[in-house]
Amino acid sequence: MRKNTLVPLAAAAALLVAGAIGGDSICFFKLVYGVPCPGCGMTRALAALAGGDLVSAIAFHPLVPIVPLLVLVAVFRNTGPFCSLYRSEVFWSVCAACFMAVWVVRMFALFPGTPPMDYSQSSLAWRAFELIFN
Repeated sequence: MRKNTLVPLAAAAALLVAGAIGGDSICFFKLVYGVPCPGCGMTRALAALAGGDLVSAIAFHPLVPIVPLLVLVAVFRNTGPFCSLYRSEVFWSVCAACFMAVWVVRMFALFPGTPPMDYSQSSLAWRAFELIFN
């Protein structure tokens, strides 16, 4: 099987599992572990950004303004300046570090009571914990 087909297959499998689990979130990470992932809130942020509400978009996820750049880099990865960004380990490392730093700050500032940085008691981890200890 080619590498290019593994990512869509893994994404489809994750969506099937997430659909089977159910819950209050579409985030696979949150459905399994109960805690928000570094990208939690991004779907709502992108919807707000598409609607022209930049303030709400940033409130949902502060890094939403860089997502259009990431999409451009991914789509035009073989063209002009996007080619060098796409192949740059520094670029992707800085992006990952930004997401992790924002996640840590949001976890300390907002967890566990402010959506999307709240704990999900319908997660698989919570259910397993209840089964083991109850």
